[in-house]
Amino acid sequence: MNDTGKKLTLVVAAIAMSAANAAEIRISSDGTTRFVEDYMQTDDGVKLYTLAVAPAGAGTCPIVIGRTPYVKDVRVDMEKWVAEQREFTDRGYSRVFQHCRGSGMSSGKRVPYEGERADGLALLEYARKLPWYGGEIYLTGSSYNATAHFAYLDTNPPDVKGASLIVQDVNRYNIVFRNGFFKAGLQGSWFLKEFMKKDKSLVRNKSETFAGFPLADFARRYWGFDVPALTCAMRHPRPDDPFWRSSEPGSGAEYRNAMLKSSMPVLLKTALYDIYTEGICDMWRELPPERRAQCALLIDAYGHPGRPPEKPESEFMVFPGGSRRDEGVEALDWFDSIRGGRPCPGAPRGKTRYYALWENAWHEVDVLADGAREVRMRLGDGERSYVYDPKRPLPEFPGSGGICFGGMQAQPPPGFRDDVLSFVLPTIGERIDVRGRMEAEISVASDCQDTCFYVRASVDKGDGKWLLLRDDIKSLAYDAPYAPGERRTLRFRFADHAFRLDKGDRLRVDVSSANSQFAPHPNTAGSTFAETKPRVARNKVFAEGSSLILHALP
Repeated sequence: MNDTGKKLTLVVAAIAMSAANAAEIRISSDGTTRFVEDYMQTDDGVKLYTLAVAPAGAGTCPIVIGRTPYVKDVRVDMEKWVAEQREFTDRGYSRVFQHCRGSGMSSGKRVPYEGERADGLALLEYARKLPWYGGEIYLTGSSYNATAHFAYLDTNPPDVKGASLIVQDVNRYNIVFRNGFFKAGLQGSWFLKEFMKKDKSLVRNKSETFAGFPLADFARRYWGFDVPALTCAMRHPRPDDPFWRSSEPGSGAEYRNAMLKSSMPVLLKTALYDIYTEGICDMWRELPPERRAQCALLIDAYGHPGRPPEKPESEFMVFPGGSRRDEGVEALDWFDSIRGGRPCPGAPRGKTRYYALWENAWHEVDVLADGAREVRMRLGDGERSYVYDPKRPLPEFPGSGGICFGGMQAQPPPGFRDDVLSFVLPTIGERIDVRGRMEAEISVASDCQDTCFYVRASVDKGDGKWLLLRDDIKSLAYDAPYAPGERRTLRFRFADHAFRLDKGDRLRVDVSSANSQFAPHPNTAGSTFAETKPRVARNKVFAEGSSLILHALP
């Protein structure tokens, strides 16, 4: 029976199982699949809800493992779940799936990132005891589901023959901060939803936000006690801080070398508007050539989920070959190529395959690098000023350009707030194929010892809609101490991109000192995360000394 829409009648089969808890293996009435619903017990007594399915008559077969915290607190409808795994079993694979600690039907406390290494290694041992285990394990997951595997990938298990781990960065600093600014809209809001989410007795003060001061005391204000997994990271806003290489809670040091210390072929994937665009491209760039030669990187036109939306807004949003492909199909194609020793369609080994927006074309390169031609576009003439009050509701810019949630979105009109300066640049006079990381040089001054500047670039492709390209944020004293009144040029370097500008297009640059995606800057120097008394800043932008810099193909 190949029709996954038909109802399956499940019957118990007397098949011995050598897995830890000796759960019953059942077989579908059509005899095509064997499956188990189980609770895998960890060394510390936590029971992790685990499902497994395999082709019935295949003897041993390769096993594809996935883990996730994004599940409901109810038992899985096994009829439905077994049917959903047909894309795996029809191609000869077993699927093993587990609810992460403290999520869904698994017991234990849910503290993001903690315990994933031990639990992941334990699940590998569980899989090795399944009766259909034949020495081949593959890993799949997107976003945090990829993190659950990255946690132990540096142990390089010899029977893990390949992985598809997409839309996830291994550098924890990039997940928590951007140039010293806490990502309230990414790490912040997500952590609030995930931390001990099954504990109904836990009081959560939802009137508290990451816009309050001091930032370092947020956990005590919100939950009533400290949460080291969150606040330890908050206290280390610089990427060169030894904390990020330590074993302290929240550092993510065990994830950092996942790709560098493993040897199995890994399919990496990001998108032009993923929340980890820059970090994943950096992961690829830092791999030695011999390691890159085993792996592949895909960069499509979408945002974070790692799959196309059901109703894309633009026809250019297609996967290789023009077909819309989901995460499971991409992963299985990758695994088939590993097993068969042949190239993978749409994911060439050792290459970055990326999509260029508005050119509507795929390209293959070793590394997505900055274009060799620099196009510098000055913001204008004169100076403009505005007042930045950290206690005022922060500007809400729709979307994010590869560093936070939101993706490409239409922007409000220029100057939509009095604390946002908008610079509309002259009409583009030639076709420009932009590649790599755009930059901006913004000449500024302030009456405070420190403040911040947020920069956002967008494009009008001729229909009057301003579409987001990229954004970035940086403090005035991030690179060196600042004296109030001094004129200083800040250099911004945006996340990787690939797009075409056509003759007649217009670019716009917005400058402000805040965005609701980031915790506000208190306009004081020093340990800003501990500041209790923010100041009001009077900031200036000198247009004649400010430029947007594009890196283009010759």
